[in-house]
Amino acid sequence: MKKRIYIASDGGGTKLELGAVSADGELICRVRVPGGINRKTNDADSIGKTIRRGFDELRTRIGDFETAGVAGYLMHNDDAFSRIAGCPVTEVDEGTLGLYAAGIYGDGILILSGTGADAYVIKDGEYHIVGGYGAILGDPGSGFAIGRAAINAAVAYAEGRGEATLLLELLREKYPSDTLRGSVYGIYETPQTARNVADFCKQCEIAADRGDRVALEMFKRAAHDLSAFALAGAKIYSMSACTPYTFAGGVMLHDLTREKPLLKDAVISDMNGAGMYNYVPPEGSPLDGAVRWIKRNLISNGGK
Repeated sequence: MKKRIYIASDGGGTKLELGAVSADGELICRVRVPGGINRKTNDADSIGKTIRRGFDELRTRIGDFETAGVAGYLMHNDDAFSRIAGCPVTEVDEGTLGLYAAGIYGDGILILSGTGADAYVIKDGEYHIVGGYGAILGDPGSGFAIGRAAINAAVAYAEGRGEATLLLELLREKYPSDTLRGSVYGIYETPQTARNVADFCKQCEIAADRGDRVALEMFKRAAHDLSAFALAGAKIYSMSACTPYTFAGGVMLHDLTREKPLLKDAVISDMNGAGMYNYVPPEGSPLDGAVRWIKRNLISNGGK
C-alpha cells in the first residue's frame, strides 16, 4: 500500500526544494534539486523536468507514495505541479511562508533579503508587499544591490575615481583576467547575470570582515534600506507597535548565522528606534513554513 503524504514546496530561480509531510504533519524528509521554476527565466519544459526530478528524488528517499496535496511557493506553476502530483495544489505566498517559519500565524511583517528584497505585511489575513520591483529597478537591501554596489566600488577604485577598497582585489580573484574590463565582463558569462551580481555579495562580506570601510558602509546602507521597507509597510497598513516581525531570504538568513552579523543588528536597531520591538527569530526556512502551513491549513482541516 502506498504511503499517503503531503508535499511542501519552496521554489526559486535556480532550485526547487520539496518536503514529504506525513499525515500527522511531520516532515519526513526534504530534497533539493537544481533547476529553476521561475517562468521569467525558465521555459515550461525545463520547469516540468525540474518538478519531476524533485518528485523522483522524494521517491528514491522514501519509496512510492500517493500525494494528498501540495502547498508552498510554486511560483505560479500550479498546473505543472497538479499534473505531476495528481492532486490539488495550493500556492502560498513567500510572506506567509516566512512568517510561518517563525511561528507567526496572524498579523506580522517579513523582512526579506535574497537576490531581491522587500517587506511583506500580513494584516487581517491579507498580504501586501513593499518594494520587490526587481533588479532593474534596484531592489535596495538585496544581495543584488550589495553586489552591484561592491562591483561599482571596485571599478571606481581601479579607475582612480573612488576610495581604496579590498573589493578590487576580490573582483579580480573571482573573475580572473588580464584586464579590469575582462574581470567585469566575467559577470556576463552566464545568462543568470543578476544572480552573478548578487553572488558578489559574498566578496563584499569578506571585505567587511577584513575591516574594509567601503564594504561595511554597503551593508549598513542595505540594513537601513530593509528596515525602511518594513517601517513603510507598518505605516501604510497601520500596524501596531507590538506587531511581530521576522527575517527571510538567503542573504538575511545567512547573516543570522554569523558571529558578527552585518545586517541583523542594524535592522533591529532601526525597528526599535521606530518603537517596534517584537522581533521573532526565524525557526527554519520557507520550506519549514510550508510544512507548518500544511499542518495547520490542510491536515487540521481534514485536507480541505
